[in-house]
Amino acid sequence: MSEAKPTIAALRAWLKTCPLIADEQEATGAAFRIAGLDEEATAFSIEDSPGDPVLTEYLSGRDMAKNYLFLSRREYGEADVLTVQNSGFFEQLTDWVLAQNDCGHLPDLSECGRDKQSLSVSVTSTGYIVTSSAGSCRMQMQLRLTYYQPR
Repeated sequence: MSEAKPTIAALRAWLKTCPLIADEQEATGAAFRIAGLDEEATAFSIEDSPGDPVLTEYLSGRDMAKNYLFLSRREYGEADVLTVQNSGFFEQLTDWVLAQNDCGHLPDLSECGRDKQSLSVSVTSTGYIVTSSAGSCRMQMQLRLTYYQPR
C-alpha cells in the first residue's frame, strides 16, 4: 500500500496547472518547491501556515481547513514597471484561484488518504512584499484549502 500524499503536495500540483505559473516556469525555469523558496530571481514555494484545522464537526466526519502561504521570489527594483508586474501577477493569480473555485476545479485529494474531498480554495490574504534585497523581493499570499474528511 502506498503512503498517503500530504495535502500540500496536492495543492502544489493544482497550482502548477495555473497558466500564469506554468508560463513563468517555462520562461524562466523557476522552481516550485514545498517549504523552500530559492534565492533565484524567480521562484515559487508553498508552505504551511498556522490555523485551527477543524471548521465543523459532523457525525460522519468534519470539514477541515489548511492554511498555506504561496511564496514567490520576484525581480524587484525602483522601476514602476516591475512593481506593476509583480502586483499584476498576484492579482491574476487571485482571479485564477477564485475562478477555479467557482467552477469546482479543485485540488485532487484522492491520494491524500482518509477519503478527503476538496470543498473550496480561497484567498485569505492578497499578494504583498515581505522582504526585498538587491534585485529581488519575496512576495506572498495566503490560501485556505477547505476539505471534508470522513471519520
